[in-house]
This record gives sequence, structure tokens and C-alpha cells, in this order.
Amino acid sequence: MNRKRPLVLLLLFFAPAVLPAEVVNRIVLRVNDQIATLNDYQDRRQEYVREITRREQDPEERQRLVQQAGEVAYAEMFQELLLRSRAEQLGIEVTEAQVDEAVGQLRENFQIKTDQEFKAALAQSGLTEPQLREQLRGTLRLQEVRGREIANRVKLDEEDLRRYYRKNIEQFRQPEQLQLREVVVLEEGGLPSAEERARVAGEIRQAVAAGKSLADAVADHAGKGVTSNAIELGWVTPGDLDPSLESAVWKLPKGAVSEPVQARGGLHLVQVIDRRESRIPQFNEVADAIRQREQNRLFQEEWVKYLGELEKKSLIVATPPPDAAGYRARLSAQQGDDLEGGLGAAEVAPAPEVPAIATPSPPGGEPGRLPTPKPVNPTPPEVPPPGR
Repeated sequence: MNRKRPLVLLLLFFAPAVLPAEVVNRIVLRVNDQIATLNDYQDRRQEYVREITRREQDPEERQRLVQQAGEVAYAEMFQELLLRSRAEQLGIEVTEAQVDEAVGQLRENFQIKTDQEFKAALAQSGLTEPQLREQLRGTLRLQEVRGREIANRVKLDEEDLRRYYRKNIEQFRQPEQLQLREVVVLEEGGLPSAEERARVAGEIRQAVAAGKSLADAVADHAGKGVTSNAIELGWVTPGDLDPSLESAVWKLPKGAVSEPVQARGGLHLVQVIDRRESRIPQFNEVADAIRQREQNRLFQEEWVKYLGELEKKSLIVATPPPDAAGYRARLSAQQGDDLEGGLGAAEVAPAPEVPAIATPSPPGGEPGRLPTPKPVNPTPPEVPPPGR
């Protein structure tokens, strides 16, 4: 379901399963007083396959994911029932106000602005509003389990962060950056030849060298459609530019304009507005980012341990269908993927905390199109490194 395949908090889907007439529905999983039937499993697997088919364009990768669909669906169902059972034991209830807030966030996530659009999106997803609300209620209950039982296990002090910073300090290095502005002498700007375009480019460079701004230097030419206006490129790092442009500008001093460079659209003149040298930020500049990412990593570690503890304390009867027989290996593989590598310094940057109310934003989600709601990955999305 979720691309990162974390420890997901799955909800039952409501689309009817298409099963051969001779197959009788049966219980395929029991966790304490929680059960899942063959129909539940088939619904979940079919929804997973539909999402893969909609999202994944590479045929080989699509086939690989579809082949895993049964194992993944059963493993997710296994985890969900563990948590649903625990929510019952804890007596966790969700108020209508909390569900209202979750529905509002869902509409905001998918840019659904009117009640009419909301009804159309529900119909397209094969859901009624009561069904949607019940799914969100289940998601909120399971999130409450996670918050109550895991949050107090995550302990982190400043010395842990400083130790990591010192050990991996070079990985925090920010690359050299240039702030650039450019103008293009247009190939389709009406000048009859490459020589004429080169002449105009030379005039612009001379005007800037004489003290004019790049915008003033191209004003007359831009008004005639011979050049673009001055274009702000902002801050760039090595590798951001076309190689020919990068080699022309990277060693220029502040304020200088490059030689004309032939690239897409015409002759490019690039001016260096400012320069930031490569540097390693001080600890206090990255401490919050390190803390957030490390907290999420530790939370995920404790989450895996917690699920194992729940399983040991639970009465479990699992009779998976043949195409889900390898769910145990899939479950272990998912947990290993979630934990592999720990905190990577090259990825450290502020990351959003796990939301109190989480509504789905699956890959490929479209504004105004509401997919079947699924619980949120407790791991935050990947974010760029510091200074980028």
C-alpha cells in the first residue's frame, strides 16, 4: 500500500471481492477477539493490486509488486488486528469531533473544496460518507494506541545529538553555492545569424562591465523580442546547471558576466550575483533537524519491538491463503527496511512530526480524486540535506 512499506495501520476496505462461487468465506486470521475473513483478505489484496496498477508505470516493477500483493496484504492485516485488539483492551474511543477534523484534513489534502466535489470523490472511490468516517475512526484509534504506548519509550538527550554531530561532521558540509541571474539572446528573436546574436551578447556584456545592471543592459533588446528579460536563477550548487553553463560561471568573481554560451534557446549570459563558500554548519544550526530525525528513527525501532511484544501476549490463529503463505518473511523484510541505516546525516533536515490526525496522501494522488483511505506511514518523508 504505502511505498515505504512501514508498519502500517490498515483499515478494512468495502469494495466487494469477486470470488469463485464454490469458495466459502472463512476466517483466515484471528488475533484475540479480532478476526479477518477470506473476503477481507481478498478485498485488501485487490485494492493493493489496483493501486499498484494505477501508480506503477514500469512493467517489471509492477509485476514484482503484484506478485507480492498477497503477502503484503496479509502482513498488514496481521499488524492491524494486533493493534485493533490492543485498542479494545485500552478502551480507546474516538469522538465525532475528532472524526470531523480528520474528514476536513482529508478534504484539504486532496484539494476538495465543496460538498459537491466531496460527494463526487466519495462516489468515485466506491465509498459512502459513513463508511469513510468509520475508516477514519479506526485509523485514529490505532494512532492513539501508538501515541500512548510508544511515545514514552523514545528518550534522547543533547549529548546523543552532539556525539553524532562530531562523529559525522563532514557529512553535514554544505556545498559551495552561487546566486545567478541570466539573459538569453534568443535564437528565434529575429536576428538573422549567429554572428548578429554574438554581437548583441557582446554589447550586453560591455554595458554591464561599464556599470549597468543586467536588466538595464537588455531592456531595449528585450523590448524588441531579441532577448529575454533578466531571469533570476536563484542559488545553485554544483551539478544544478547545464555543464557548459557551469564551466563558464563557476570561477567568475561576484558581479561578473560569463562569456556567451550556446545552450537551449540561444546564447546565454550568466551573471554571478553572490557566492557562498562551502561550509560546515555549527551544531546549533542543525540540532533541531538531527533531533527530529533521530526521534523518528528511535520511534520506529520501538514500534517494531512493541509489535513483537503484542504478538507474544496475543492468541493468534493464522491460516493464510496460499498466495500469502510467505507473509512472515514479508513482515520481517518490511521491518528491516524501515530500520536499515538509522539516521543518515546527509538526509538531516527539519521533518514534520507524526500528525495527531493523519489522512492519506498516497503516491499519485490527484486533486479532487479521493482514493480509498489508508492509514499513514509513521515514518516521515525523505527531506533534503541542510542548506539545500
